[in-house]
Amino acid sequence: MIVCRLMAPVSPFIPDSIHRGLTGSSVHLADWPVGSELVERSLPPTDDILEREMDLVRSLAETGRRVRVEAGRRQRLPCRSGWIVGGPDISQFHEILAEELNVEELTTEDDLDRFQKIEVHPNRKALGAKCRGDLPAVLSEIQSAEPESLLLEIEAGIAALAGYEITSDDIEIRRVEKDGYAASTLSEYGDVSLVLDMGIDDELLSKGLARDIIRRVQAKRKELDLEIEATISLSVWTDGLELSEGDWNRLVSETRASDFSMNEGEFPANSEKFDVDGVSVRFVIS
Repeated sequence: MIVCRLMAPVSPFIPDSIHRGLTGSSVHLADWPVGSELVERSLPPTDDILEREMDLVRSLAETGRRVRVEAGRRQRLPCRSGWIVGGPDISQFHEILAEELNVEELTTEDDLDRFQKIEVHPNRKALGAKCRGDLPAVLSEIQSAEPESLLLEIEAGIAALAGYEITSDDIEIRRVEKDGYAASTLSEYGDVSLVLDMGIDDELLSKGLARDIIRRVQAKRKELDLEIEATISLSVWTDGLELSEGDWNRLVSETRASDFSMNEGEFPANSEKFDVDGVSVRFVIS
């Protein structure tokens, strides 16, 4: 197992397979071996700060995947921007983390308020006792009120809705993400927040669609038991969105297609089909 751990950084797959067979876990999640004079003499000094930073990077990657799921956004559909708010400076890992998060650009932001808004919700128990039969009218006015203006009036002691004085005991204040953003905070790291831009445009849709087609074509190559270096003939038809030239070129390159076409002629009855993001895709490889 010591040999597996030493080989893993330069030859990641075979040592991992051996280590999984022996221990049931990945070698890449194992600690460095200790107690070996040869190993300890060869290893650089432990960098506790770097280890903590990498632990934060892993946690942010996991958080980003969870944020996507909760926001209903597919993992292969890129986000235009992402922001890390608070915590230590991990800008040296932004490129790695951006790839893990599938974000076009990842930067640092100081002000979480930029992505949040205030919502005022009624305290139904307190208002019910105060307003009784007029509660529906009061609830309606709270819902239609501008939150920040209502809070200023409450603070000044002049808030009144449907003829009833409204105090801080009658409401609940919540901070939520503005439309188009999704976020999560890791309190165990001193309130580090990850914010993702959930906006969608044709450029992002094209990139996400290209990745989905690549995955399907690669799965078909494996099903056909093709050699890794083998080239293919590839025909693709899309209905609902056309791939950009750059995304199409990347698809052709990654699938090793030497003969290819997009949206040319009629697709055959035996073509592979799938739907994603409102786009219907068919493809044939040989």
